Amino acid sequence: MNLSIDNPNVLLMLIVATLGILSWRYLGIILFKKIEPDSTVAKFVNAIAYGMTTAIVFKMIFFPNSAIKLLPFFERVMPFFLGIIVFIIFPKKPNLALITGIGSFALTIFYQNYL
Repeated sequence: MNLSIDNPNVLLMLIVATLGILSWRYLGIILFKKIEPDSTVAKFVNAIAYGMTTAIVFKMIFFPNSAIKLLPFFERVMPFFLGIIVFIIFPKKPNLALITGIGSFALTIFYQNYL
């Protein structure tokens, strides 16, 4: 399949994907004052978002199909589990877990290549 921007199918897919993403974002902007952050719906959506993000990262680490598969399994798994442990310890600070996972992954690569 020709994936250049000149291909009308690629352009159509790009437009449809953009409209799909932007429509949900604008709907969120319109409805955000009507949704209570502690409501069951908000908690459900939050749980789905965390679940999807975790599933994507899990797939990238355990079943890689890009340059990350060149790294040894242990060096992919340890930063993932460190991030999960930090998230379990500090559930109200998901950014701390994200920074821990990314930082430990970066340090692993730095250590492997430069030390």
